Amino acid sequence: MIGVHFLGEGLTKLEERKPFSAAFFSNAKGPLAPFYQGLVWDADGEYRLDVEATLAAWNAYVDQIAIHYGFDEKQLKQADQAVKRYEGRLKQFVSTNAEAIDEYYRWLDRRAHNAQQPERQLASLQKHDARIAAETRKLYAQLVPPIDALWKDLENDLNAIATDEQWQRHGRLPIGKPGRQGLTLDTELLDAFMPWFNTVIGACLILGLFTRPAALLGAAFLASVCLSQWPTAPGAAPIYYQAVEMVALVVLAATGAGRILGMDFLFGGLKAMCCTPKRSGAI
Repeated sequence: MIGVHFLGEGLTKLEERKPFSAAFFSNAKGPLAPFYQGLVWDADGEYRLDVEATLAAWNAYVDQIAIHYGFDEKQLKQADQAVKRYEGRLKQFVSTNAEAIDEYYRWLDRRAHNAQQPERQLASLQKHDARIAAETRKLYAQLVPPIDALWKDLENDLNAIATDEQWQRHGRLPIGKPGRQGLTLDTELLDAFMPWFNTVIGACLILGLFTRPAALLGAAFLASVCLSQWPTAPGAAPIYYQAVEMVALVVLAATGAGRILGMDFLFGGLKAMCCTPKRSGAI
């Protein structure tokens, strides 16, 4: 049943490709919260709110996609026109929301300033910090998702310039993430990796295949979830279900459940038949 849970979670995330780890890690509580929150890619949207950096990234993407597909002059002109349209939309959005952006940065500064003060851990100040966090996230939701949409729409429009033959030959070129370099350990990488991890762990547990390593890896994953919501930390989310399943996985690993009824039992029998050590003769 634990395998069914892992498999179901993995298949659901593979079918519905959308971010899921950033929201969880950004709300980490306890002494390890800074580490978990540091895994959130562009947690405050500062890369995306930087107009100059965004325009530089968009122009670089035009060069990349032109080389990727082998655009001709007509296609290059279409790509340049598309970028100019999105540049106008970006500048208009920033201009319209200038006051909100300034307010947003003020809230970020207040949050950073308070985080450096040890006395902010007092319960009497937690409500005030919670209000700062709520106002910050409210402005984030107003400002960052529309810019995300511009990035995605630009990616779609530039890839749509390619002909069917170019698409079939080279495939789609994603626009990438601003401020992100390579296979950085962050929520973007976790969003891509964890669905496959859950699916493989779940399948192994259901089949009783490589049960011990699969159970230990699953338990380690759930332990990391529990540590992100330190039980005694103010505002920590309940982790009862994750803790119970983590302990159950440790039990499965300790007993080697797959060797009792599973593929590990069959492979163990075959190994015993084929690789039985020869006994030396008596002296």
